[in-house]
Amino acid sequence: MQVESNPLSARVTRVVEESTGKRVVSAATLAGGIADAKHVVLSDGTQVVVKLPKDSSDDLAVEGATMDYLKRRTELPVPEVYYSGPDALVHEYIAADGTLSVDCEPEAADHLAKLHAITSDSYGFEFDTLRGGVRQPNAKSAKWVPFFTQNRLLYMARLAYESGNLPPETYARIEKFAENTEKYLDEPPRPALLHGDISTTTILCRGGRVRSFVDPAVFFGDPEFEFAYAGEQPSLSRIFYDRYGERHVFRSGFFEYRQSIYNLYPLLLNVKTRGGGALPRVDAVLKRFGF
Repeated sequence: MQVESNPLSARVTRVVEESTGKRVVSAATLAGGIADAKHVVLSDGTQVVVKLPKDSSDDLAVEGATMDYLKRRTELPVPEVYYSGPDALVHEYIAADGTLSVDCEPEAADHLAKLHAITSDSYGFEFDTLRGGVRQPNAKSAKWVPFFTQNRLLYMARLAYESGNLPPETYARIEKFAENTEKYLDEPPRPALLHGDISTTTILCRGGRVRSFVDPAVFFGDPEFEFAYAGEQPSLSRIFYDRYGERHVFRSGFFEYRQSIYNLYPLLLNVKTRGGGALPRVDAVLKRFGF
């Protein structure tokens, strides 16, 4: 974290001060992330995060609207949003120990189980949201499998192909697989509200307690889709899944094969944004199902 007196422009400083009602004292540049982020200290000691777009494709207004939706409509702990627009996002700073730890996994599972109890009459959402800085379409659908196939699997495969990182032959295999998703996927009992990007880095803990969920990519979907990418990370233990399963029973076949199919979405997002490092894992999933 690089400390600076105030690296914010006069315009952004004014946005921060008007939205919080406090004066900017100092700021530090935070490393990593999609956006250019600053850790800002205000005149009363309050700390906020100020995100600025790195390029024209960043849409901080969507990220702010997503966080605000969760803050207003759910009990999921998320940062308070002070300002969101295409030019900046100002939200509460959450002090944390770092990545999700085993001792706070049961509480994290409880939070997600409660979130997934919020339902809708359709899959999708009232606006498109972002995952990893990439827009994900949320056109509403009465059925989950067509929604996943069109708006997640084929959509991200097309973006990965258009980026030049997904070989055309792999793209063609995904298209063939997409014609057969109904053989492997089932319809959930009802749509569930999802955080949309659960991993060990999007759940902030401190002192063995969950402080906040960050980087949401919300929509109404199959609750099992929440754990597609998370399930590939060994740092999420059985404690997490067993606790969640006490409240929402996993349907037969999720750990055996549906989790791998759902994981194609974050893997293809990785291919689109970071290159071909995840291609062997994409290939392995396709081969597993005969494509």
